Amino acid sequence: MKKWLYLITLILLVQCSSRIPIHSFEDEVAKEVPNYENLNHWVAHPNKFDQSDVLPENLIDDTLCLDSIDVFFIYPTIYTKGDQWNADVNNTKLNKKINNTAIAYQASVFTGIANIYSPLYRQMHLHGYKDNNNGIKAFDVAYKDVENAFKYYLEHFNKGNRVVIAAHSQGTNHAEKLFTDYILLNESVLKKVELAYLVGMPIYKLKNNYPPCNRPNDLNCFLSWRTFSYGFYPTYKYGDDIAVTNPISWRKNGAQSLYSSHKGILFKSKKIKYPQSVSAVVNQGLLWVSFESFPMQKLFEKNNYHIADYNLFWMDIRSNFYNRMKK
Repeated sequence: MKKWLYLITLILLVQCSSRIPIHSFEDEVAKEVPNYENLNHWVAHPNKFDQSDVLPENLIDDTLCLDSIDVFFIYPTIYTKGDQWNADVNNTKLNKKINNTAIAYQASVFTGIANIYSPLYRQMHLHGYKDNNNGIKAFDVAYKDVENAFKYYLEHFNKGNRVVIAAHSQGTNHAEKLFTDYILLNESVLKKVELAYLVGMPIYKLKNNYPPCNRPNDLNCFLSWRTFSYGFYPTYKYGDDIAVTNPISWRKNGAQSLYSSHKGILFKSKKIKYPQSVSAVVNQGLLWVSFESFPMQKLFEKNNYHIADYNLFWMDIRSNFYNRMKK
């Protein structure tokens, strides 16, 4: 009996340890460097079919369309279970998950209005945020892929189109670094980037020549928010020096938005539901949301809505993007 208990315990320990990397970064198994000439190293691209080509199934009267706009989308951390510090861009199962989650529920908000480019990159394992040594090294590997992909996109795919950067979570961390380390240092590139969505992470400021957007039609600026339930304060960063946009009113601050102004939520069923059900207000670097009553509301209530930063305001983002960019 003791032998069986020992074996079961050992198996459980092995299973748990495989969910996060426990070796030093220097012992990491070498990963293939993405080749952005290869369409397989783009999870979303105008020249292939992916979830950025699919609109919600009940969005049947949507005719929003603009020309000559590209969205460079940097997806969030999807690699949460595994024993490596950086993901393998040839991991078919992981790539499918990226396509069916981040691309389907976030990047798709731009579908039909812009060309969507999203590179696969050797994303840092989620555990990297808890390891200041190995995590930073893994983050740098991931960032270099993002920078290389963006440069390749500019040289080979852009063809003079207007550029929008959109990102979430880890993707936002990479997008911020892309601005500070490359875009803001190259005036010709900066002129092309008309808007940025730096969502899901605290962003303080970039530079005076690329400020937070303040009005619904502002361009050459960035939008940012992190969503929490009304009155909730996270244990990590918040404060008035963090830039926040209300994605219903599209103001940096001001009064709480009206429920009637909210345009709809994208659910996991890939259907838009419950317009006029969310109200939001900016408070100390956070976006606080309240919900008007809708069926099974209690099932969706939580303190932190990080995973739904795009979904909760999907129709608001789409409508504002069209109106903001059409001028």
